[in-house]
Amino acid sequence: MAQQYLVLDIGGTFIKYAIMDVEAHVIAQGKVPAVTDGEEGTLRALADVRDAVADHDYGDVAISMPGRIDTARGWAHTGGAFTWLNEYPAAERYGAVFGKPCTIANDGKCAALAESWTGALADVESGCVIVLGTGIGGGIVLNGQVWMGCSGGAGELSWFGADFDGFRDAEGFPHHMADLWCGRVSAATITGRYGALKGLPKGEADGVMLFDAYDAGEPEAVEVVEEYGAQMAAGILSLQCVLDLPRYAIGGGISARPVVTDIVRQKLDAFYDRHARSIPFSRPEIVTCAFGNEANLIGALAFCLRNG
Repeated sequence: MAQQYLVLDIGGTFIKYAIMDVEAHVIAQGKVPAVTDGEEGTLRALADVRDAVADHDYGDVAISMPGRIDTARGWAHTGGAFTWLNEYPAAERYGAVFGKPCTIANDGKCAALAESWTGALADVESGCVIVLGTGIGGGIVLNGQVWMGCSGGAGELSWFGADFDGFRDAEGFPHHMADLWCGRVSAATITGRYGALKGLPKGEADGVMLFDAYDAGEPEAVEVVEEYGAQMAAGILSLQCVLDLPRYAIGGGISARPVVTDIVRQKLDAFYDRHARSIPFSRPEIVTCAFGNEANLIGALAFCLRNG
């Protein structure tokens, strides 16, 4: 029987898990509720996963998780929604639950590695994955490797500045959200903006509602989506002057709608067409990520295989 791995995607609401083979084929999968308020609850939730897969013969454990992660050391400097995580030996403690070697990696970087391995970036040496959710996740791939940066923080695109004056003078998070890229283009931002224009209770609008209204030509939805496309194109152009990548892949739940990628491509192409003679860097291709909600699992496995 082919070698099997237990792969986990730890999120703020659920821990998704899968038994996978070396080619990322899913043999079994499921999810358990996540517990974010302390180590004890998190380890208990991991034990629930262990019990759920007790009948499977797997080797190493591969984990995608939020936060600034040192994959080489197995160390979580931070943990996103898991605010108790601070300079924590996550690979050691989590692996002890399963009695197996454990690899951990940041969830955005897992998505980037998944797309680089067999997805939307598989045929290019370098590229960027942009995952739209509550903030902006993702990662940068350079010469076939996910770029970690000196501390594991490379590719944290939520903090990419969109208004330097506001960012400079803001009191601190979350007061400067509007001055960051995530405050302009994240899924939470654009659905919230649509809900506000429609006078809906906070949190009621979602991506399905927004893009159904856009497809129907509703003026408020068209305004929000057009602005999203322009702000995404501006951010990618700003990244491009530093990275000069051939391709950017857009992911996240809302990316299942073709317009999410199409509108960015249209706005970006329009800019390049206006300034073709003066832009000193290449026009990147804008595509949709291949793996959707499975990207974190596939990327976690890829990190495990590369580190094994």
